[in-house]
Amino acid sequence: MKHTKTVTVPAREETVTEKVTCDLCGNEIKKERGDAEEVQVSHRTGSAFPDGGMGEEVSVDLCGECFDTKLIPWLQEQGAVPATREWDY
Repeated sequence: MKHTKTVTVPAREETVTEKVTCDLCGNEIKKERGDAEEVQVSHRTGSAFPDGGMGEEVSVDLCGECFDTKLIPWLQEQGAVPATREWDY
C-alpha cells in the first residue's frame, strides 16, 4: 500500500509517495540505495490506442517475504509453475 503526503513545491503542491507497506503483513517495504527487491502485482484492463488509452488497474504491493512465503506457495497450489531467472543490467 502506498502512503502519500502532500508537499509544497515552489509554485505548486504535489502528492508524493512517502513510504510503501505490504498489503498482506503491513510491514514497511524499505528500499535502501542499491537494493533491488520490489514486488507489485497488477492487472490492467481497458483500451489502448497509438495516441493513448484508458482503463482501470488493480494492484497490490508485497514485501519480498510475503511474496516468497505466501503468494508463491499459493500459486503453486493452484498449479502455476513460477519461472526463476537471473538478471543483470
